[in-house]
Amino acid sequence: MSEDRMWLTPYDWSRSYLLPESVTCNIPHRGSIDGYGAWNTARGVLVELCRTLPATPVSLLYDEPVQRRDRTRVAIRITARARRTDGQDVIVIYRSERGHATPRPEFWSIAVNGFIPASGHGARRPSPPWIAHTAHQTLRAELGR
Repeated sequence: MSEDRMWLTPYDWSRSYLLPESVTCNIPHRGSIDGYGAWNTARGVLVELCRTLPATPVSLLYDEPVQRRDRTRVAIRITARARRTDGQDVIVIYRSERGHATPRPEFWSIAVNGFIPASGHGARRPSPPWIAHTAHQTLRAELGR
């Protein structure tokens, strides 16, 4: 996929994602006007994953790993679990870290069932649809389809 298509559009960040009440998660199932933007990204990863595979949403865990007291490092971790139509679970973990130290102040990675098919440094982080697309392509390669 070309660099221009990989990062989609600003619209991909402005969607409002809703989770079914059956999903086990540690954040609200729906966003609100004063809601935390990273929570909408977390919900988006799970919703887009289910739309792309197709799959049924199972659980979502949003976490902020231990931060430094001086706020020089900020990190989030999103763990989305979905069940494919063949009964197999897919676990996608998206990590994003931002810090003020050089040489790599920004880092993100995507893991699909323990395999890391994509990671990067810099300010341009992937959108939820692109994370789901990466998971789908990884699973296709894994299954040989």
